[in-house]
Amino acid sequence: MKAGPIEIGRLLQNRQRFCVPIYQRHYVWTKQKQWEPFWNDVRTKAIECLAGRERRFSHFMGAVVLETRGGFSAGRVPTFQVVDGQQRLTTFQLFLAAARDYAIQSGFSGSAEKIRDYLLNDKPRLMVEPDIEVFKVWPTQYDRELFIDLMTQSRKELRAKYPNFFYVNRDRIYDYKWIPNLIGAYGYFFDRIRHAVETDDLDDEFAEDADDADDPLAERDRVASESKEREIKLDAIWQALVEEFKVVEIVLEDGDDAQVIFETLNERGEPLLATDLVRNNIFHRADAAGEKAEILFAKHWKPFEDPFWSLEEKQGRYKKPRIEFFLSNYIAGQIAGEVNLSKLFSEYKAFIKPKGVVRFAAVADEIQALASMSGVYRELVERSSGSALARFSARLLPWDVKTVYPLAMRLWASSEMSAQDKADCLDALISLIVRRSVCGLTTKNYNKFFLMVVARLNEVGWTKAALVNFLLEQKQESGRMPQDDEFYEKWCNAPVYRNLQPARTRAILEEVELHKRTTFHEVNQLAENLTVEHILPTNWRTSWPMPDGTQPTSDEFSSALFAVSEDETLRGQIARRIRLKDSIGNLTLLTQPLNSTVSNGPWAGKRQALEDHSLLVLNREVSKHETWDEKAITARSDALFKVALQVWALPASITS
Repeated sequence: MKAGPIEIGRLLQNRQRFCVPIYQRHYVWTKQKQWEPFWNDVRTKAIECLAGRERRFSHFMGAVVLETRGGFSAGRVPTFQVVDGQQRLTTFQLFLAAARDYAIQSGFSGSAEKIRDYLLNDKPRLMVEPDIEVFKVWPTQYDRELFIDLMTQSRKELRAKYPNFFYVNRDRIYDYKWIPNLIGAYGYFFDRIRHAVETDDLDDEFAEDADDADDPLAERDRVASESKEREIKLDAIWQALVEEFKVVEIVLEDGDDAQVIFETLNERGEPLLATDLVRNNIFHRADAAGEKAEILFAKHWKPFEDPFWSLEEKQGRYKKPRIEFFLSNYIAGQIAGEVNLSKLFSEYKAFIKPKGVVRFAAVADEIQALASMSGVYRELVERSSGSALARFSARLLPWDVKTVYPLAMRLWASSEMSAQDKADCLDALISLIVRRSVCGLTTKNYNKFFLMVVARLNEVGWTKAALVNFLLEQKQESGRMPQDDEFYEKWCNAPVYRNLQPARTRAILEEVELHKRTTFHEVNQLAENLTVEHILPTNWRTSWPMPDGTQPTSDEFSSALFAVSEDETLRGQIARRIRLKDSIGNLTLLTQPLNSTVSNGPWAGKRQALEDHSLLVLNREVSKHETWDEKAITARSDALFKVALQVWALPASITS
């Protein structure tokens, strides 16, 4: 490779093009992280120039790595592919475009003409494709239309074409986060340049020095017009960039591995995401293999440009864009092994080229597999399609067991199972998760367990029988399926509300309610503001006497909190009531306003409120009881368990 420092002006003044590969990320630099520090650096250099200070050193902006493309042709502008540094090059162009437009707006035609030389290549009549070759920087398809407009249209034309990006009564572009970064950067630099030129922003910092020395600017201020002074300031600003800023230009030669170099470089303040590295690696290999990278990108990768994939999510201790969680789950499901999310790019490279195995015959096959599975993952996350997978994901949501995703994705993508078998398998997984939660079994090592299921199905085949039988065979605490008798014991007698907490308790009651509804019911959806209500309230002592009419004293109630036996003594009866009040038989669903209204009141008032205001099947059944006591709670737990056996059924062993 050839490497050396070069001024921004020399880099951009040469008649040449810098093309950003279609598969690289679009412009992502932002105000706080990059634009402000960059502007402050330019401003400092401009002040040095205006104050007549000795310029002791240039300001370096990192590296620009280029790869020659196409060889020499008299009819074409020499072209380089940008391996790394596209964010810098784009920022230089946006800054200069802002300076040019301010010069035009201020009537400084000479300055505007000079700046244009750094934005556009000359002699378009000699070009084969002048509409393309005239641009010194050629961005990705995602940014291209807006970039072309910023380079070629006047500010008035920009305002007419993009009115939503401009203030209505001000010559200023919004700096809101929702506007594209390209026009945001242009607007920011235009405002900074205008402020610096039209105020004393470039003078204050060196005011004392101006008093103590023959300052050229001070002399010019005395003899030049205000307009000339502003033009001098403007020229100092844009010339500071092209003369005082440098990059290390690295031009790759035959034999240099562009991808290896790309992967080892960092961009200023905006580290590459693992998926940026994965994407560039994929399409670099496709390009090298002659597989028409641009066509593959447009057909299979472009959907990943959708904002859905860049949305940040939190899973465990990680907060990352959604696409990274997809890749992690995809790889884990393919290799039946754990994936280190903090080393996702290395994990992907290891996945693509495992020892002694050719995983994909061509890069096209690799990209198509990714694209196909991305649809499965999106359906899993969005939960809106109405499919068995979407329903599974919605039912899974309260239990926060995303470690099952690799298995669920492989199941849904399987070509060996029928649609019904896939739905049955997903139901079996939900039954496993809910039964284990109700029974208080650990979720530790779920990630390893579900990957172990993947490994088993890889061995014996992706069939319903293989999955169900494997789940039923498990004996270890980390993965065994609770049988009906264990499920019954915990369902009826354990303090479900305390053990599962409100959100999961609500999820159980909602599924039971929906299962109880029939085709005769008007709706099959529940209100979003339902809350869990204790029928016999948590604070029951003052309004709910014991079955024999006894009203426990505060001391009697407190002593029962530590009772071991639930015998027929008052202390034992109180202990039993305390346990049963949190059991499933004593719990129902109410809207928050109704919940607050009935709260700790006596049964008569609560019963009447349920009859008057609730349409839930659960509450209509409860309101039929003349009294509500321990006997009613126990009977209701038994009745609800019969429903639970249908909702979270124990799958039957399947003989082949």
